[in-house]
Amino acid sequence: MSNKPETEEVYRVMGLLAEITRLHGVRNAILCPGSRSAPIALSFMRNKGIKTYTLTDERSAAYTALGIARQLQEPVVLVCTSGTAALNFAPAAAEAFFSEIPLIVFTADRPPEWIAQADNQSIYQQSIYGKNIKAAAGLPVSYSTKDDKWYAQRLVNEMIVMACTPPFGPVHINIPLREPLYLENEVETKEKPIFIERETSVINSNSNSFQNIVEKANQFEKILVVAGNHSPDKELTETLSKLTEEKKIVLIADIASNQLFTKRAIRFGDTIAKDALSAKNEEFVPDLVISFGGPLVSKSGKDLLRQPPVKAHWHITEAMQAPDTFQKLSKVIPANPASFFKALAAVPKRTSDTFAAHWNNAEELALQKAKNNFSGSAFSEIKAVYHILQHLPENSNLHLGNSLPVRHVTSSPLFNKKVNIYSNRGTSGIDGTVSAAAGHSMVSDEMHTLICGDLAFMYDNNGLWNNNLKDNLKIIILNNHGGQIFRSLPGAAKQKEIDDYFVTHQPLKFEHTALQHGCHYMHCDNETDLLACLDKLYANKGRPVVLEIEC
Repeated sequence: MSNKPETEEVYRVMGLLAEITRLHGVRNAILCPGSRSAPIALSFMRNKGIKTYTLTDERSAAYTALGIARQLQEPVVLVCTSGTAALNFAPAAAEAFFSEIPLIVFTADRPPEWIAQADNQSIYQQSIYGKNIKAAAGLPVSYSTKDDKWYAQRLVNEMIVMACTPPFGPVHINIPLREPLYLENEVETKEKPIFIERETSVINSNSNSFQNIVEKANQFEKILVVAGNHSPDKELTETLSKLTEEKKIVLIADIASNQLFTKRAIRFGDTIAKDALSAKNEEFVPDLVISFGGPLVSKSGKDLLRQPPVKAHWHITEAMQAPDTFQKLSKVIPANPASFFKALAAVPKRTSDTFAAHWNNAEELALQKAKNNFSGSAFSEIKAVYHILQHLPENSNLHLGNSLPVRHVTSSPLFNKKVNIYSNRGTSGIDGTVSAAAGHSMVSDEMHTLICGDLAFMYDNNGLWNNNLKDNLKIIILNNHGGQIFRSLPGAAKQKEIDDYFVTHQPLKFEHTALQHGCHYMHCDNETDLLACLDKLYANKGRPVVLEIEC
């Protein structure tokens, strides 16, 4: 008889998960006999780097694992089958939680469709240990796609890092498994596991950990720094400027990174990435990505950095965990970004001149192309954004609404003055755009300009229902009368329901909304009037201003 391909894939993934635990320093595993847990337990038994012990009583086995972990001061794995077996781990899990002892608890589970269907040994196992566990995760029920396998390995890495980061404690990984649970013939796992390493202490330039990181960085020729969503930081900007100028490090500055004005920063990363993907040009793909900050706006940028030539991704963060945005995460470095890059700037390391030249030349071409596009072009929403950016006051604050506004500025970041940029990119929603900008302006004496779409303004016009607003708030509405971003999405644009379901045309204007909230109101629908309005926008005193642009 031959193996079922689905079962073979399960065993391959379980083998990868066992190897990940070994790479994180796990040397011992306690296994409790059971059928549903066979793929998990056998994978640990077949890993030559992990010593396994078989104990039948789950309650006692869990306390035994706790004793081993306490003595060795290192994490220990626990494995059991589905049903009440998992509940018997609970007393020791609670003890480990309050005693700060690292345990990695793997529980097998029935597939979700069979829970509460009068099937054997099936109970609700997700979050079964409640608050008496440091963290919990549920793995996919199948591994038919590349993303499924990446997701499972990423979760196990995150759970182990969580268990082994002070305060130490137990974590729970629940694994639903479908039958058949056994193989006729053993399979070999040739694929390398995804191992995400986290340094155990905060990095500084004098630490052994930092020296180790520098040695590893020196193994890479093409290094790319990616700045995600981040608050303004003068020290960080100065440090990154030194890296880009002296070390030829390539820096892609996301629109909300507040690093657009770092010397030699790549502002047109979205355009360059899109062109590189289209041409299948690997000259722009780095060996090592070093990132910091939050989410990126550019989808093309993310797609480029998910390409196979990328060998490693390090994320700099003071948090315990880091997102694996590019599916290449290999190291989490617990450090303040400014401090880390300052230490890195002092090291005699220089990236490939050819790699840096590719990016810098492409940046110059993209800049010139963008300028040419606006010279003599017809009035449009994107051209209106261009004029707005040209009129922003020096050192003022720009707030970008989600959907089209943030993408317009990402594709054409043609600023002629330094500004700070903010956007709700944590979740990328349009529902609090006005209120967030209003709150920011209330506690600041600087100028604040919000660019948002008509739907975002409609969602949140109650942000103007506020007696504390000042005249430093300028709201610019790009009113294209609906969700026009869907016309730029190839899938949505081809649907016959594009107008009725996606765009949802609305005929409204916002003069009365602005006036009823005590704001000054201006309107334009052509380039000449827009330029006249922008000339007056920041001179208007005494109350907030709403400028509506119909495109």
